[in-house]
Amino acid sequence: MTTNEKPRRSRKKIWALLGVVIVIVVAVSSFIYVMNMPGTVPSPPAGPNLTIWDTGFCANSGNCGYSPTNKNATLGTTIAWTNTGSQPHTVTECTTSDSATACPNGAGSNNSASRAFDSNAQYSSGFRKDQQFAFAFNTSLGTFYYYCTLHPWMRGTIIVS
Repeated sequence: MTTNEKPRRSRKKIWALLGVVIVIVVAVSSFIYVMNMPGTVPSPPAGPNLTIWDTGFCANSGNCGYSPTNKNATLGTTIAWTNTGSQPHTVTECTTSDSATACPNGAGSNNSASRAFDSNAQYSSGFRKDQQFAFAFNTSLGTFYYYCTLHPWMRGTIIVS
């Protein structure tokens, strides 16, 4: 073996390693890009129902949320949320103790110290695909802000009149 062969082998190993690193970086970057692509918000369901959706990845309001985000209802209406996404989600009413980033109109936007509705009482770690949470708005008129405790950028509003 000549002394010229050793540096050539070292260079080949370096180029091979560099090629592997580039392939890994491109693959990871592509995966992150695809997962953060905005999804298509599904059409709102008929009646007093809402859909919770995601694209398989929930990193911002462009790839997961409630449809519709604002819902009008009359007193006595039962609203049902159905999770059509692949991630677990919650439906949690905002209270005075919630953070400004979680609630649609900031901390304490409902001016209530206790929650009228919270899917965490039924599904402690969020409800999954094809599961449903329902709440009857029987006792008070007004605007009810809610969010997903697992994905606080997911927000919605129910206006009961």
